[in-house]
Amino acid sequence: MRHIQRISEVLKGSKKHVADTLLPAPSSTHSYVSSRPQTSEHRSGEDDDYLSFLNTDVGSPVHTSLFAQPPFHQVYKAPAKPTGTTGLSASPPRVHRSGEEPGSPAAQSPTQGTSDIVLKAIDVATALLQRRELKRAVDVLQHAYDVGVRTRIRPGNFERVEEHLVLLRREYYKHFKPRFLQDNPVLPEEMDVLRKSGITTTIALPIWDDLKEGYGRENVFMPCEGHWNDTFTPELSSVQKSAGARYVCIGEARRGVEFCIIRAADPLNIKQTVVGDCSMVCSLIICALYQQRFPKAKIISNVIFPQDSDGVPVVNPKGKYCVKMLVNGITRLITVDDRFPANPQTGEMLCTYSRDKSELWVSIMEKAFVKVCGGSYDFPGSSSSSDLYKLSGWLPDSVDFTVKDFDRNLQWSRFFNRYADGSLLITVSTPPLSEAEERRLLLASEHAYAVLDMREMSGVRLVQLMNPWSRRAWSGKFSLNDKRPEVVKVLTQLQYGSPQADQGIFWITWDDLCTNFSRCSLSWNPYMLFKTPDGMSQRPTRLSCHSRFPYTTSMGQSPQFHIGVIDAPKPSRMHLVFSRHMTDPTAFGQQFDRDHPNVPYVSLKVYDVTRFPSIAQHLGARCSFGMCYCRRLAHGTELGVKIAPLSNPTYRNMAAYTLSFNCPAGTSDLLVVVSRLESAIKSEFSFSLTLHTEWPQVLLQESAQRCWGVYIHAIPRSSLRHCTVTHGKWVKGVSCGGRSFLQTFVYNPQYLLTLARASMVSVRLCVSDQNNDDSDKSVQVHLLQKRQDPGVGQVKWAARVGSTNECSLHLCAPLFAHGGVVVDTSLRSCFAPESVHYPVPQSHQLQSEQQLQQSQWTKKALSTSDGPLPPLPAGDYTIVVAQWEKGIPAAFELTVETTEPHQLREIVPEGVGWVETAVRGKLQGGITGVTRSIMLRTDSYITSNSKVSIVTTSAGVLTARLLLLMAPAEEKEENEASCISTNLTVFRSVDATSLQRVATSGPYRRCGVSLEPLKVDMNATYIIVVSSYTPSREEYVLRIYSNTPLKAEVL
Repeated sequence: MRHIQRISEVLKGSKKHVADTLLPAPSSTHSYVSSRPQTSEHRSGEDDDYLSFLNTDVGSPVHTSLFAQPPFHQVYKAPAKPTGTTGLSASPPRVHRSGEEPGSPAAQSPTQGTSDIVLKAIDVATALLQRRELKRAVDVLQHAYDVGVRTRIRPGNFERVEEHLVLLRREYYKHFKPRFLQDNPVLPEEMDVLRKSGITTTIALPIWDDLKEGYGRENVFMPCEGHWNDTFTPELSSVQKSAGARYVCIGEARRGVEFCIIRAADPLNIKQTVVGDCSMVCSLIICALYQQRFPKAKIISNVIFPQDSDGVPVVNPKGKYCVKMLVNGITRLITVDDRFPANPQTGEMLCTYSRDKSELWVSIMEKAFVKVCGGSYDFPGSSSSSDLYKLSGWLPDSVDFTVKDFDRNLQWSRFFNRYADGSLLITVSTPPLSEAEERRLLLASEHAYAVLDMREMSGVRLVQLMNPWSRRAWSGKFSLNDKRPEVVKVLTQLQYGSPQADQGIFWITWDDLCTNFSRCSLSWNPYMLFKTPDGMSQRPTRLSCHSRFPYTTSMGQSPQFHIGVIDAPKPSRMHLVFSRHMTDPTAFGQQFDRDHPNVPYVSLKVYDVTRFPSIAQHLGARCSFGMCYCRRLAHGTELGVKIAPLSNPTYRNMAAYTLSFNCPAGTSDLLVVVSRLESAIKSEFSFSLTLHTEWPQVLLQESAQRCWGVYIHAIPRSSLRHCTVTHGKWVKGVSCGGRSFLQTFVYNPQYLLTLARASMVSVRLCVSDQNNDDSDKSVQVHLLQKRQDPGVGQVKWAARVGSTNECSLHLCAPLFAHGGVVVDTSLRSCFAPESVHYPVPQSHQLQSEQQLQQSQWTKKALSTSDGPLPPLPAGDYTIVVAQWEKGIPAAFELTVETTEPHQLREIVPEGVGWVETAVRGKLQGGITGVTRSIMLRTDSYITSNSKVSIVTTSAGVLTARLLLLMAPAEEKEENEASCISTNLTVFRSVDATSLQRVATSGPYRRCGVSLEPLKVDMNATYIIVVSSYTPSREEYVLRIYSNTPLKAEVL
């Protein structure tokens, strides 16, 4: 209230001094006195409705049926009179518009009345605060401010009114907090997600406690002149229209009734008419029943506004109501008016309503649901668990009665005990039924029923259900048709008879329910999830994250979150609620269509990665506010062990559901992956993830962050200091080389990684979802260091690898994986020493510096069996991205992170910029012996194998690669050893009868062979012998690349 007093004092100060003095800061300790200004004789006609309210004597509270309240001692206290100051004059001076001098013509204009309106509003607001009517006080001052803005006739320092309105709203939210809160702060990027999710294709959904557009800003008591009509009215359904429905103000539909919002909230009074969403009506029924069973819960009363100071919803003469709902990740404001579908001729309500004609809450709640979920009374249907999640924040869940592993005894015990103590609300639904089955069972097909009670009577498990249509009771066992004496006795004890049956209420055995119903929707009370040591309910810690999910099926690109648990005293149960944001109301009903192509199937997977710290964590980094250093998974197979999720993941198309899992005691790093299945619609959506736990929150921004508790935050796409992200493609016929066992491996996209200093390295490959084919894009990434001979000529593609046998260091993911893989030096499972050939130098040979570093690194890596790999030595490394199958086009993203500076560039294709000469031939035989002499005369080895003659016209350099034209089926065989091992050997013609061997591709290999760059002389003849280890008649292509013209032909 002191904020309003400051405005009043400034606006009513001395003529010149106060007009030119800035208002003190809100934290100022100065005191100001508010007095009632004189009433202006000139008032604008458009303010009549407002001025009639201001005619109230603010000196003594007006006690009406709506606003008669005790003094507001608990929130605001009446200000004490300032001491040591002079009193105000009996006739306060006129208040001038900003920039006007007293006595000027403009200051004496008749339009001066607007200034008096502002001053009058200040005093009225002050009086309302003393009567504990904080919201009405805000609305009065807000209306006055809006009048001043609209008329542009403002008193001096008028801009301060807006500033203090914000302060007053903040004070309101401080004392009347939103019911659905997250305990951790909302980050700026998360707030951007939430704000955008509040803009739907039909209406805007303001955040409830937003200072600029929330409930504190929404003018409820004084929104307009006359009766308030909502600018967006839900469309009537065809059934309603055919029944003559029109939107009718409730006061006209039910004349002479003294209305209230909630009188008894009797679930039996709720009547569903022509609106088709039975599950939503069931949600209202079980909520009303819960409020009857547990009056302090106020599960309904807490969400309808305006309210009095005791939190009781009150009738608004303006007809404007606000409903608080948890929509798209946060508590939002939904406004509705008091016009409802009705037949104006008969007064019959054609929407869901309360049989108590004075109660409005049922119709208000339904209209708010309709406005949010589709915008039409032709309601597409929903589930009570998702409805209750919006209404109360209770955790949504469901159980399918038709699954094979459904345990009736276990589930009965679970439901019965938790329903009895108020932890659980339940609705059940029927499967599709034929007309004959409907008549026989008196059950409606694909219809929802509210669970009113659960009992065990005489050894029989009974469930009481209610049909929201208030008709069609069950006709099976324990119905009124069952005349067995033991049944009649039980029903008599339950006080069940025809009056209840006529209202659609019936008892059914648990076994019959499981047989004739298909599933149940569950809503778990978050305040009953955990117990204190003395057995009392404990408020959970709720930690939320809000993010976007661009379309991808790759785990490495999917949103991932880190749940950090520090020193948990014991194992505990945790609950994650996933909530998908929907901004298109038409998509609301699609989520209940199991086969709808527009609805994504999403799953939550929780992994315990405590044993697999990331590179940053190995180096001592710890999570802080706004930064996470936890490991990010690319697939899960990179960990080298079969790591299973903590809970069985299930892909669901529901907009909200709960995943529960066990958290171990002590300190743990839990990783949450939000994944989705491939779908025809590749659109982005936003979502919220809320963790419910019994442990306190750890505030990472505090210096002493080692205290015990829990935190959750998003894992960034990169966490090391130096990061490079590049995008590429596998192009069919160009760069789809396949796995390393194939001779086309060399044609895969390859990159040169240069490390300036020894560094830890992480290379993550993710497949982008840009193709609509169903091919299995199982991928692998190789980090290799190629052996280099300093004596050969260098070419642009010198670092390109054709086979892992060419390399002295090889890191790769343990397995090919769908969607993505990672190579990480913090994971020992990425080291593949058996896949490379380590040449042992003779005693008289000297190792190069590179070979020495590689040898030392390998020895160090092999010396221990646990912990991270050593940092990779400085130098050049080749990164090869490959798929299991060759010839499959796809796009990918490659992320390289290092602890030291690096450079990454793509290696050009083999032979680029050189002359390519391709010759085709056929293998003719095999090796007949080992040639050892330097000077080799023509013999059977030369004549029995295929040969290619090369004649040069000038000096230069050439290289060559051999490709066998094998049938595709042969390369797909699991036994890769059946592939043919080949060799290329180059001879230079010395004379007519002698050849000199000048180069070779090395040992016989089955994964493709090539020649290192070879210097050739001018006008020389060379013979390339193409041979196989075993006799073969396969055709081949020899691709010769040279920087000088040459002639090549098969001999």
